[in-house]
Amino acid sequence: MYDAIVVLGGSLIDGETLPDWVMERLNYAIIMSDRCRYFLLLSRGTVHKPPPLDEHKHPVDECQVMANHMIKYGVEPNKILMDSWSLDTIGNAYAALTMHCIPFNLRSIHIVTSDFHMPRSRAVFEKVFSLFPMDVFNLTFHETRSKLSISDKEKASLECWREKSQHFNNLADLYRFLFTEHNAYISKKNNQQDITNTFTEDDMKMYCVTSK
Repeated sequence: MYDAIVVLGGSLIDGETLPDWVMERLNYAIIMSDRCRYFLLLSRGTVHKPPPLDEHKHPVDECQVMANHMIKYGVEPNKILMDSWSLDTIGNAYAALTMHCIPFNLRSIHIVTSDFHMPRSRAVFEKVFSLFPMDVFNLTFHETRSKLSISDKEKASLECWREKSQHFNNLADLYRFLFTEHNAYISKKNNQQDITNTFTEDDMKMYCVTSK
């Protein structure tokens, strides 16, 4: 029995529609429902495109659309925990650890994401959870199939994480990186190029971005 099955977000097509690869993650989790105490759904969204808006013009969180899908297929709402803060995989892991797993004493964690996202997700979650000063977490992983390949951006992000995370020795180091260096969470954003000029076709598909 897992304390939590963690399902990573993977963008939204619109305010109500999940891409196929996220549906695969959620459908696997639903099948595993009797093997966990809770589901933890990540995240708020992505920095790579504006969030979709609902009929009241309010931003729609990825994790809420994911929760809606699970509830539709029979998962009890009180079994679903959400991270509606994080905007990338590093933030996903930080939020899962500090906002949920530590305070709620969730120790046996089964992490679900797609094949193209698993190498980086595994590297990030294993490192982030290892920064907790006590060795109390048991992480396992499951990758679901998709029709997407591992993009050059995804490979570069993994290498960047491996290099950067070598300097993280505790949660304070990670905190300083997130809130003083990481462009998703710092107060003054660095200038970013238009993603339609820098992303490959695989990147555009992964973030459900349509070209101009």
